[in-house]
Amino acid sequence: MPNALAETRMAVYSFLLAALAKPTPAQHAWFAGPEFRRNLDDLCEQFGVPLAMGELAAADAAGHEARYIACFEVGVPEPPVPLLASHYNRREPVSQVIHEHLLFYRRFGARPAAGNIEPADHLLTELAFLVRLDELLRAGTVEAESVLRARHDFLSRHGAAWPAKAAAAAADKDLPEVYRALLALLAAAVRQDLELTAAPVAAVGGEKP
Repeated sequence: MPNALAETRMAVYSFLLAALAKPTPAQHAWFAGPEFRRNLDDLCEQFGVPLAMGELAAADAAGHEARYIACFEVGVPEPPVPLLASHYNRREPVSQVIHEHLLFYRRFGARPAAGNIEPADHLLTELAFLVRLDELLRAGTVEAESVLRARHDFLSRHGAAWPAKAAAAAADKDLPEVYRALLALLAAAVRQDLELTAAPVAAVGGEKP
């Protein structure tokens, strides 16, 4: 059961990691093809998220890149929807949020994906870390209890704390439908992840979830 859940989570997060990664011509071609729509529709139905009914891809790769940048990376005074946990955390300094992320990553030997130069609290880095935890759980190289506690702590503190706010901002600022769907899917996935992780952690600790 834990391995099956790990496989399912890895598939969901790997899809989101690829879909919300920096735009490339290959990613644009994927968005424009039937496989991407089929996978997105399946996940939206699974998590109860409204389907993206319109066109998912921009007209060309240049437009795809420009659209991503305009949504997530540039704007006055800030991008419409920054993909940074620290942006949505008004209680703690940015330096503290990043430091806590780094402590989690170092503990489990997580490294940013090749070519990823984003801050430690960027969504892409967070998703890569969650995939890493499931890889460790599946491989059995780290005690399962340790991995589950780390996952619960990370999601409680950071990973599940801000995607719902980003999804709401995407809807409020009328981002392209594909990005609204992806961020709503992200919010639903991490919320479910936290709920599913809370029960085994509580059982091990003799606590109520």
